[in-house]
This record gives sequence, C-alpha cells and structure tokens, in this order.
Amino acid sequence: MPDNNKIKSDEIIQIARGQAVVEARQPIDKDCKVLSVSATACARPSEVFTGEVRYAGKVRFDCLVFAAGKTECISTVAEFSDKITSPKVTVGLNPQIIADVVNCEATADGGGVKMVAVVDTVLDAAIHCDCETVIPDDSGIYTERKTIGYGTVIGEPSEVVYITDAVTDVKATDVLCVTSRAVINTVESGADEIKISGCVYSSAVAETADGLATPLRVVTPFVKSISAPGADVGDVAYANVCVTDSSATFVSDGEENRLELSVTLSIDGTVVRTATAEVAVDVFCADSELETTTVQVTACEFEPQTTVTDSVDGQIALAQDRLAADNVLCVKGEFCTVTDAHADDGRVTVEGLVGGDIVYYNAESNAVDSIAFRLPFSMPLGIHTGAENVRATAVVTDVSVKVRRESVFDIKAETAFTVRLGSCEKVTIVETVKRGAEIARPDATIIVHIAKPGETLWQAARALGCSPDRVTEQNANVEAPYSGGERLINFCGK
Repeated sequence: MPDNNKIKSDEIIQIARGQAVVEARQPIDKDCKVLSVSATACARPSEVFTGEVRYAGKVRFDCLVFAAGKTECISTVAEFSDKITSPKVTVGLNPQIIADVVNCEATADGGGVKMVAVVDTVLDAAIHCDCETVIPDDSGIYTERKTIGYGTVIGEPSEVVYITDAVTDVKATDVLCVTSRAVINTVESGADEIKISGCVYSSAVAETADGLATPLRVVTPFVKSISAPGADVGDVAYANVCVTDSSATFVSDGEENRLELSVTLSIDGTVVRTATAEVAVDVFCADSELETTTVQVTACEFEPQTTVTDSVDGQIALAQDRLAADNVLCVKGEFCTVTDAHADDGRVTVEGLVGGDIVYYNAESNAVDSIAFRLPFSMPLGIHTGAENVRATAVVTDVSVKVRRESVFDIKAETAFTVRLGSCEKVTIVETVKRGAEIARPDATIIVHIAKPGETLWQAARALGCSPDRVTEQNANVEAPYSGGERLINFCGK
C-alpha cells in the first residue's frame, strides 16, 4: 500500500449573515425637527457553539436636529447581542463578525427622539480541511496526479489600536458630534507580524457663533504592526478594521480653538501561506479491485488585499414645496453599500449605492432643512485580475456638494473600495487505497478501446487496464488527448 502525504487546505468564506434591529431613545425638552441621523456599528464574537456563533456589539447614533433656531446633536450608544446560525460552525472555529449599518431612521415625538438602526452582520471564518493524498509507488496501482495550489491559514491575530489627532484654528464655538471610519490601504506580512497602513476619516459637525452647523473633516494616517507568530515575508495577509469608539473634544484657550480627536480601532488579521502539491485524483489497478477513501477539498489561491479610491457623482433636486437652498451646511449620515462585485474579462466591477443627508440653510426663512440623497453606481475599478472570486467593501471618505439654482445639488462622493480576490477549485482527492479481490484475466488477451473526443491518456489507460506508459508504447501512432475514434490496443497476458 502506498504511503500518504498530508495537506492542509483552508478556505476563507462568508459562513452566514444575519440582521439585528437596534433601537435607542433620548429625551429632548423642546420641539425639534430631525435633520439627519447616522449610525456606526461594531460587534465581536462572544461564544462559539456547534451550529451557532453568539456576538455582542454596540451602535453609536448621532442625530442632528433643528430646535429653537439652532442645530443640535443628540448622541447615544446602544448595546445589543444576537447570534448567527450555520451548520458550518464548529467548536474551535475562529470567527470574525463584520457589522454594518444598512438602514437608519429617527423620529421626534413625545418629548424624545427615537433612533432605529438595522445592522447587517456577516460571519467570516477560515474553514480548515486536513487531508492526505496517496503517493505513487511501483506496486501496480496507477494514480492520476493533479497539481493544485492551495492556501493554509497560519495566523489570525487581533489587536486594539488607539489613534489621536488634533486640528488647530477651528472656526467654531463647539463640536456637536463626530463619526469616524477607517480604511486599510495596504497590509503586508513580515517576520512574525503583519504591517498595516491606512487612514481614519473623521467627519465632525461643529457649531458656529450663529448657531448653525459647519463641517470639519480630519484625515489621520496610521501605520501599525500587529504580532502574528509564524508569519513570514511572502505570505498573503488580510485585515478587517472597525471603529469601536471615537470622540472629539473642542478646546479653546483664548488664543486659538482646536479639535482633539481620539479613535479606537479593532483590527482582525489573517495570514495565509500558499503552496502547491501533486495530489491523486483517481487510481486503478489492472490486477486487483481497489478499495479507496476520498475527500473533497476546496483548494484556494489568494491574492493580496487591494484598496482603490474612486468617486460616485450625481445630482438630486428639491421638491417644489421644500425650502430653497442658499448654502450647504454639512453632509451627515454618508454610507456606501456594495451589492455586487465581480470580475469580467479580468477587470473588477462593483455595484451598489452611496447615500447620505445634505443639511442646508435657507436665508429667507432663516431656517435649516435637509434632504436625503441616494446615488446608485456600477463602475469598473482599476484592478486587473485573473481571479474568479471577488469580495468588496466600501467606505465613503468625503462628500462635496454644490448648490445649483437653489434647488439642485451636485454631489461627488469619494469612496474607498477594499477588494479581496481569489480562485477556488473543488478537488476530490484519493486519501487511501488498498487491494481487494483479484481480477481474473484469460491467458492471452487483446483489449481494444475506441477513444472518445477529448479523452486523456489516463482515461485510455484505465479503459485498457494498463499503465499510461504501456498505452503509449503500444499505440505510438496516436497521441493524447484524442480527437475521437482512434482504435487503441493493449496486448496483455497473465
């Protein structure tokens, strides 16, 4: 019986997804009009059982309202917990929970503001497959071999990172709220670590001396190294990042006003080592029946994580019964949802929706109003690949709005798309083989086989009951793969 060779092939997949509805209510002692509401979510797995992953998270709500002639912000944090179920979940799985707010609404009534967010939760994990493949020998058992490329997860580090920044000469009297989102630009594997570079994009709303809102945008680059024992240069590294907390403090010392920013990031990494192996996908023996065990393996080859920036442009018009816009105060609640990502002719295309709320001022009424915008998009990214599988996420990093004719807004949303690429192939591998009953043969036999179109040398050898080399020796006038109709002969005897 042949020896066996061990292979560990891992697949990083989206195991399951779910949704959680999170509500919060904050009292307010005056009549108000909701201008915009935004929410950010983060979640971490808490327990893993067979068939389910339990997780806990929190949603940060920021609701802009117009009350008593000025713009205010109502902020609160709501905690929630839930579970995602899947038969693929097993004890020992190391899950990653990616939480994203897909819808957020707010209403003011009865002395309070009610805020509701729908949180989409995605469960990602590496599915491990340890198997063995038969090694060929000279015992008369012939193996069909195939070279596969596969990846093995060798590390899944997690780390909390703290980012601070400050903006000086702020033309405002106070800060109302801040929303921060992070984008990883590059992630590379090194000796026992992964190196991550990216930016935190913070969108703050401040209050001016006349009680109106004004935007403050802060871009904070960061470079961090996360411990990943066993990692090495040349491995493929991935990373997810989530803002778990952000705060902005307005400081005035009499000479200047400044904004001090503090952001907490949770980073989950994955390190994959790629390799190739020759595996047995079929076996036969001319003299004996064979008893085999097989396993189906998903062999995946991974490409480095890539982030590119592009813009989504569009227009939106005010209804005739709405207040005209004299100038834009700020944009709040911006988001980007990717509904599809695929590769056509080697080029990555993404589809989705960019949206947010435009808060604007009407001078005639001395009033503030807002309008929501939604811009669908379908665009090719500057990424060329031969990979078949594409996964993409997106973060709006900046939105610029111009007023045209008091009723039309020109919108340009800068968006960072983070893309993961790979190709997976399902391969049935022969793990073990042993001889069974002997195959009876006459003293002298001539076996004739008529080849089918596209038939390989291996398939012909199996049909003729001999080694591939013997087929070639006895049928030197024809070559595989066969076009069909060739008469192949095997002269054999006991």
